[in-house]
Amino acid sequence: MMRLLASDLDGTLLQTGGSISQENVQALARAKASGLGLIFVTGRPPRWMHMIPEMTGQSGKALTSNGAMLIDLESREHIHAEFMAGDIGLEAVRRLQSIDPEMAFAVELARHDDAFLIDSNYVPRWETTTPPGTATVDEMFHTELVVKLLARPSEAAKTQADEFLKQAEDALSGIVDVTHSDINDLMIEMSTLGVNKGSGLARYAASLGLESEHVAAVGDMPNDIPMIKWAGRGAAVGNAHDWVKEVADEVLPTNDEHAVAVFIDRILAN
Repeated sequence: MMRLLASDLDGTLLQTGGSISQENVQALARAKASGLGLIFVTGRPPRWMHMIPEMTGQSGKALTSNGAMLIDLESREHIHAEFMAGDIGLEAVRRLQSIDPEMAFAVELARHDDAFLIDSNYVPRWETTTPPGTATVDEMFHTELVVKLLARPSEAAKTQADEFLKQAEDALSGIVDVTHSDINDLMIEMSTLGVNKGSGLARYAASLGLESEHVAAVGDMPNDIPMIKWAGRGAAVGNAHDWVKEVADEVLPTNDEHAVAVFIDRILAN
């Protein structure tokens, strides 16, 4: 019996453009009324989560930064964080620079203010009202609060997102977890070794006394693969990356066709 649903946000629960359909909002409410627990599991940092309770009508806990952080959606409290050791992070940077000496780096930090730092080469994909702080990679890891390391290749080394990920996996094998979450954004995301959406979800489920057989998970991108493989029932939305569809137990309609609502209703029907 499914007791907990873990849902990715962007490209999964949220529609193209970042809104949420009323079909999904209503299905989340039905799930709650039926006793099915819910946790959002996302690559987003905590600073991008403040609007989610109002959008979805749901509060409670969320796993952010690809499973590295557990937060309270209402209070915005940081409940748990998995930090990347400085020596490991700097070694990852060194190995990536051996592929591309001009590679750009940024970090997400487990703090409320100045939680995003970039180096002088890094160009964020999304504009913000407050420009991120600038630091060297040594200064970034000197904070001892890094939960996610980000890297973008230089113009000279640009390739396809999947190819970039494969290059990084080869270079970083055995020192960090590495993934990507957007086929249209040439960026890789790294966390400490063994920390990913699957490990974060397993930890959270265990805190509730649940095992994988009690958990369903749905997502769309390579960073969702660990939780979809771990969950007793894993689903890919119709617009998901092929790698995700390959490991999923079932493929749903697309995110724009209210895939999560379809998944919830299938779970409740059982």
